[in-house]
Amino acid sequence: MNIQKITRGIVISALFLVPIFALIVANSFFFPFITGKAFYFRILVEIAFAGWLVLAFLDTRYRPRWTPLSITVTVFAIVALVADLLGVNPIRSLWSNFERMEGWITIVHLWAFFMVTTEVFGADGPEAARRMWHRWFNFELFVALIVGLYGLGQYFGWFAIHQSSSRVDASLGNSAYMAVYMLMNAGLAMYLFFVAKARKIANAGFLVWAYPILAVLFSFLLFETATRGTILGLIGAIMTSLAVYAVFGSFAKNGPKPSARSRWIAGGIVIVVMAVVLAFIPLRHASFVQNNDVLSRMASISLSNSETTARLYIWNMALTGAKERPVLGWGQENFNYIFNQNYDAHMWGQEQWFDRAHSVYLDWLVNGGIVGLLAYLSLYVVLLIVIWKSDLGIGEKSVLTGLLAGYAVHNIFVFDNLASYILFFSVLAFANSLKANPENCFATKLFRRWTGKEAMSIEAVEYIAAPIVVVALIVSVYFYNVRPIEANTRLIAALEDCSGSQGVMPDVSSFESALAVNTYVANQEIREQILSCAAQVISSQSIPGPTKQAFFQLAGNAIQDQIAATPWKDARIYTLGGSFMDQIGQFDQGARLLTIAHELSPAKQSIDLELTNALINTGQVDKAVTMLASAYQADTSDDQVKQGYALVLVVSGQEAKAHELFGNDPSVFSTPQMAQAYMMVKEYSNAVAIYQAAYAANPNDVNSAAQLAQAQFQAGDKSAAVATLQSIEKAHPEYKSQIDAAIKQVQGGK
Repeated sequence: MNIQKITRGIVISALFLVPIFALIVANSFFFPFITGKAFYFRILVEIAFAGWLVLAFLDTRYRPRWTPLSITVTVFAIVALVADLLGVNPIRSLWSNFERMEGWITIVHLWAFFMVTTEVFGADGPEAARRMWHRWFNFELFVALIVGLYGLGQYFGWFAIHQSSSRVDASLGNSAYMAVYMLMNAGLAMYLFFVAKARKIANAGFLVWAYPILAVLFSFLLFETATRGTILGLIGAIMTSLAVYAVFGSFAKNGPKPSARSRWIAGGIVIVVMAVVLAFIPLRHASFVQNNDVLSRMASISLSNSETTARLYIWNMALTGAKERPVLGWGQENFNYIFNQNYDAHMWGQEQWFDRAHSVYLDWLVNGGIVGLLAYLSLYVVLLIVIWKSDLGIGEKSVLTGLLAGYAVHNIFVFDNLASYILFFSVLAFANSLKANPENCFATKLFRRWTGKEAMSIEAVEYIAAPIVVVALIVSVYFYNVRPIEANTRLIAALEDCSGSQGVMPDVSSFESALAVNTYVANQEIREQILSCAAQVISSQSIPGPTKQAFFQLAGNAIQDQIAATPWKDARIYTLGGSFMDQIGQFDQGARLLTIAHELSPAKQSIDLELTNALINTGQVDKAVTMLASAYQADTSDDQVKQGYALVLVVSGQEAKAHELFGNDPSVFSTPQMAQAYMMVKEYSNAVAIYQAAYAANPNDVNSAAQLAQAQFQAGDKSAAVATLQSIEKAHPEYKSQIDAAIKQVQGGK
């Protein structure tokens, strides 16, 4: 048995299986488009890394070498680790969560992927490495073609789109992720086009035609994702590639120089693209633009656009947060602290829990401070230097430069994800393999110094090194993957029980089973889902009291455990926990938790509205008035705050002031919430009028009719209440027994 040959085969197989990650959709997992891909990638990398360690013990050709890129990538990983450990929530920085599956654990796996591919593909020298990478890139394009065909199916309406109604996302599940995936693969396809054109690859004649077709397909699908930042990246990539080709083509040292004609054509295309872009600006309001989903999104780019404005607010928050911790930042996965602390009231209509700055560069400025951002940017700089110092032809260099430029532009507007990370690090590793220098192997020098030998004996590897590596691999796969997967699938089972979709009564033991796995990446999500399920269970009329009590206790423990697991107070758990308590009638506890949430995020109106409800129910009406007055003044366009402020003014006996501010605006004074406010202050006639209008608008709404009957009864008009109840019984005879009981109660009521 040749252990080296077998191990190399295992490593190569694992590395060549990596591109399939894009097709993985684990429907039985929580966040199926994210978690399945991440676990798949991590397991393959761990297997490949373990095999590489064994190969490195056996053969000096596999030992890590000092290169500009290997040093840069390693420094980046180390800086990220230090920043995470010194950040505000180190454990979250290290492990992330199911929604993102990033954190330092992803960074170290990307580093391992880079190291293994570099040293294993490059073990037999630069030319062998290049051939291996060309095979890997070809397989990557094959997988991307499958993803692309899925996207085409969505475009033609054959398959459902997951995220929106029209923006294709294929098996990536997110149009922005799909966009950058297509961008990177379009660049790889054009790189291989020049390789095939130079006859450096098998079947070059056919592939010279196939690669451009793939690039066009991928670019079309990118366009159909309607991801504006990535479309700008594609335009930037094309223009950069052509401009570099046109300007530097005459100075090419490797391979045939491009003709003057081809360089003039490239330059001309750049001018045409620029002209089209400039012409688009005055035509952005034309009907053919506005009637196209993608073009209309591109045309909507402006500082006055709500989405653009929100992005600017977030970027400003990120810069404010970076000033607080400028050197090594906050650590990964901690942008939520900055977002809550520096929340801008004008973002009331946007997502309330941003966990990214929506710019890779600002994300790394926040994650790792100036040091982290420079470490990240150095990846681009060194990669570009290595590409241009290599013996690649001018066409290949131009395309890779354009690809890097397109990716850089994309990253201005979007945060990174596993799809873009893997392809970016594969390009880094490819560039690192262009010049392998066996004499620059620091690992061999150290090994020789310590042992006096070049490599371990076969026996030492078989009986000492390999068993240790295998045990480490098993432990790694189990703790980094198997246990989180187990927690993930148990959470899914618990949610299915909670929904009653399987005809099973909700049981706290299913959630307790998920928590028993006790892995950080899962715990926060499990606890938040417990609150959601517990609220459903406690509000249900068909679930017995002991079960409700068990869920109440479980939810209370989940809130306290999550608070204890968060070193810096996180407004999210206080908000969710307080809202849960308020929803089930535990107003004192809800007010206590929501007050802390308000202190942590004082400008967020959504928290103010939740807290106001709890304050009203605990008799602190004056405090509620003051809070919503401040929230309303922060942004008077927030309709929810406007309604809430008017409501609390009515409850506090200041209805005249409410009308002074809002007149008789029906969106404020004709809502069910306002009717409830009138009921609280015993202005029953106003409540009756609101409920009558709601019932007249929807006569089949049993809930509106019941509320009307209750208001009529409270107003002392028993006959009207009975008539309303009888009308419900006539329209819904299935409720006859309940309605007859209600009528008797009304008729006998005092």
